Amino acid sequence: MVQGVPASFFRIAAYLILSTPEQVQARSQLAALFWPNADDGKAAANLRQSLARIRHVQDEHDFVLIEASNSTLHLAPSAGVYCDLIEMARHIEGETRLTPLQLARIYGGELLANQDPSSEEFEDWLSSRRNELLLHAVDGIAEGIRPGTDHSQAERSICARRLLELDPYREDAVCVLMEEAAERRHYARVSELYASMHSLLANELGVEPSPETRALYVNLMDTVR
Repeated sequence: MVQGVPASFFRIAAYLILSTPEQVQARSQLAALFWPNADDGKAAANLRQSLARIRHVQDEHDFVLIEASNSTLHLAPSAGVYCDLIEMARHIEGETRLTPLQLARIYGGELLANQDPSSEEFEDWLSSRRNELLLHAVDGIAEGIRPGTDHSQAERSICARRLLELDPYREDAVCVLMEEAAERRHYARVSELYASMHSLLANELGVEPSPETRALYVNLMDTVR
């Protein structure tokens, strides 16, 4: 873990990774994005200061992720540099195919969640990208629990738990975990999972679990009667 990385490093890297397939941006575009209320000269100076801090971190820790020319910034990850967001971007663009289990492990949650807010323009862009990443993660991880797939029960359970962390209303994920608990003869856990989902749906949405979920629960619990 590299310490002392400026917030601008994460923001600029995220924007380069997700904004265009070429992962290149004009310096003037980035300056206007992050400092929209400053005049062109001041915005350009602010960007130069940010780039100086980024270069210092990269030089100090002997790696490269972001490089700059007189007019552009671009990604140029050096050997050994790994970035989960780059992996996600490649998956979204169709360059690589991540498995449901890989997505469950790679997708760490809301992009730049621990960073202080930046400009309104950047925050609008960031909100859109966060939603896009979440949808791709949920859709991809859900493939790991769909009936008829050849994933092991252990893989299905990992995917189900991650899905519930991202979307607590996923009944299909609860069903996978109820089946896992029943297979282990942990019927108290089956009841706990069902009761928790029933309570969440009733309190938050005013609905009951689907007939399929109820039928599975009854069927699983019938084995101990």
